[in-house]
Amino acid sequence: MKFTFKPSPNYRQQQSTQSIMLELTLGLLVVFGFSVVYYAMAHGANYAVRALLLMVVSLVCAVGTEALWCVALKKDIKEHMQSSFPWVTAIILTLMCRVDISYYALGVSTVMAIFFGKLVFGGFGQNLFNPAAVGRAIIFASFTGSVAADLISYATPTAAIAGHNWLLSIPSSISTTCAAATSCSGTLVAAPTLGELMMGTYAGAMGETSLLIIVAVGAFLAYRGVIDWRVPVTYMGTLFVLATVYGLMFGQPLTYGLYHLALGGAAFGAVFMMTDPVTNPTSAAGRVVFAMGCAILTLMIRVKANLPEGVLYSILLMNMMTPAIEKMMDGNQIKTEKKNWMIIAIVAAVGVCAAVVCAMANM
Repeated sequence: MKFTFKPSPNYRQQQSTQSIMLELTLGLLVVFGFSVVYYAMAHGANYAVRALLLMVVSLVCAVGTEALWCVALKKDIKEHMQSSFPWVTAIILTLMCRVDISYYALGVSTVMAIFFGKLVFGGFGQNLFNPAAVGRAIIFASFTGSVAADLISYATPTAAIAGHNWLLSIPSSISTTCAAATSCSGTLVAAPTLGELMMGTYAGAMGETSLLIIVAVGAFLAYRGVIDWRVPVTYMGTLFVLATVYGLMFGQPLTYGLYHLALGGAAFGAVFMMTDPVTNPTSAAGRVVFAMGCAILTLMIRVKANLPEGVLYSILLMNMMTPAIEKMMDGNQIKTEKKNWMIIAIVAAVGVCAAVVCAMANM
């Protein structure tokens, strides 16, 4: 159990945990609703129906796992569900997946996310890692090739650009045969414009494509006090700056940083996953450091690791760092303000150095 200590005057929190999770659920459903409409209009009703069925499978597996847990421990199922919110993990995990993932892969990953990501730690409020991130990591590790045979598999823009060290154009010193929108095999992959990236009218994970929808929902949740605005703003701001530094060393346009924000799960992770109050620090300064660390790791994993995306693993790695950040930022926040700003400045400097080193290593 975490406690946040604030200097006087103190006030009573008007929102209950139930109301916060309800508003978060509604925000996630807005993102999912956009995804269903997009697949219905762009690819046909079969894709939209499949997206709905995937959500149902994940919800049933999440709720069923926690119900069985209650039966095994002789807990009241209704009371447990009202304070555990398994459907939130199910919705987030589904939105992180592509529509062509198999029902089996999503169902098994949901069960493991709930059990190993939350229940074994003691349940809601006690988990060290974000449960949905655990489930997505399991899919990456074990079910990458588990897709529906009756659907057309597609290459995402994220995977295409990741094949070229996240560069929009390849300098002649690196490659003379590859172009920005060409995979290594020479297959043409349509590179979406920034407008398409903002709207989300391109292939990708079901809930991670529309930057405008995610930002709009995030702004509303921040206004309502459901999430801490510092986390997504710090993360996306830091990632933009570091990506711009990295891109400038390769002659990329000034808008290059926007591609890092719009492609992949950057915005979705920043709004719906990094803001998880259970797995990130309690202090405002600690959350800023947490978000900056996620941004640094995201860029490093994207441009140097053998992975198309870095948001997921950056969250899991920084989840492990949360206790250390809490200890480092411990104390009266007013008295330690100068020290906190010094730590933030050091982390920012480390991030810039990391971007430069990654760029030099890829030249």
